[in-house]
Amino acid sequence: MKVLISQNQYKHLVLESTNSKITNQLEKMKSFTEDLLIKTKKQLGFDLKFLLTWGATIGGLMSPVSDFISGEYPELSDRDLTLLTIGCVLTYFTDNKEKLKIVLEKIKEEGLVEFFDSMLLKVDELKKTFLSFIDSLSITTHSLSNMLAYTFLIPILPQLYDMSVSGVNNNDINEITKRIVLFFGSTVSGVTIKELISKIINKFKD
Repeated sequence: MKVLISQNQYKHLVLESTNSKITNQLEKMKSFTEDLLIKTKKQLGFDLKFLLTWGATIGGLMSPVSDFISGEYPELSDRDLTLLTIGCVLTYFTDNKEKLKIVLEKIKEEGLVEFFDSMLLKVDELKKTFLSFIDSLSITTHSLSNMLAYTFLIPILPQLYDMSVSGVNNNDINEITKRIVLFFGSTVSGVTIKELISKIINKFKD
C-alpha cells in the first residue's frame, strides 16, 4: 500500500532527518575531543580539560585529519595517533609552549616526526580550505574574529548541502541555528552561526 505525502510533509521529514544528523555529528565531534583528552591524560599525564570548551570545534578540524592519517599510515598505533593528534591540537588551539615542547620531544623520541609533519600539513590544508570557503561567503568582518571556533561546520557541510537541495526557509535556518547554539551554549555567536549557515546554503544553491 502506497502512502502519499505532501511536498511540505516531505520537506519537514528531510529537515528533521538533517537536524538529527547534524546533532549526531556534533556529538561525535565532541566525543572525539573527550576521548582524545582522556587518552592524553593516561599517556602523558596532561590534564587538558580546559580544551573541552573547544569540544566539537577540535573534533571538526582534527577528526577528519586523524581518520586520513590513520588510513594513510596503518602502521601507526592508537598511542602514536593520540600523540600526533594532541601535538596538532596544542599547536593550533593553545599557546602552551611548555606542554607542546614535551609532546614534540616525545614525538621525536618515538621516531614519529615524519608522520607529525604530514599531519600538520593536512591540518593546515584543511584549515586553509575551510577559511577560504568561509571567506568566499563574504561574512561580515566582525564575525571573523576567530573562525577556528567554527571548524565544527566542516563535517556537517554535507547536511547543509542536503538542506539547500530540499529547499529551506528562514524558519528552517532559525531552527538549526537554535539547535547548534543550544549544543554549544555561550561559546559561539548565534548571529554568526545563522549568517554562516544562511550563506553556506545559498552558496550551495548557486
